[in-house]
Amino acid sequence: MHRPIIPNATYFMTCVTYQRQRTLADPAFAQLVVDQWRHYEAAHGFQLHTYCVMPDHYHTIVTVGKHKTVSQILHAVDSYTATLINRQLGRAPKTPVWQGHPWDQVIRTEEMYWQEVAYVLLNPWREGLVSSPLEPYPFSDLSVWLEQKGEEFLQELFGRHKRWHE
Repeated sequence: MHRPIIPNATYFMTCVTYQRQRTLADPAFAQLVVDQWRHYEAAHGFQLHTYCVMPDHYHTIVTVGKHKTVSQILHAVDSYTATLINRQLGRAPKTPVWQGHPWDQVIRTEEMYWQEVAYVLLNPWREGLVSSPLEPYPFSDLSVWLEQKGEEFLQELFGRHKRWHE
């Protein structure tokens, strides 16, 4: 699906592994996804606000630049990570890694932005991968948020936007 270029739009995105396989439970593959998002942030000129790579999906919030659509960015990251994962697993190059049709939503308000940031950062805790909401998870940038914004800011943010049951 082709999406228009909406210069400087901010998106919340989710991409799921093929048939919800826990491919990204392998730390090497989860780190590979993180590394590719960081690589393409520079290569494609977008801003990666936050991310979290879970065992069977990932979430990101990005602000696109003026040259690439959200579709082009997702395709770059997902196709290259699929190629690398398939190569490392000794599988045929076109073996599905991603479910297809990633979900994206334009963030239209500041309140919506903070709600989605909280959602992404709380994901490992909600899924039981860490024992507390402020415990860093190796495949998210919570530790960066803690360093830059502080514990009090995040506690207040999480208090406003728990979204416990999602």
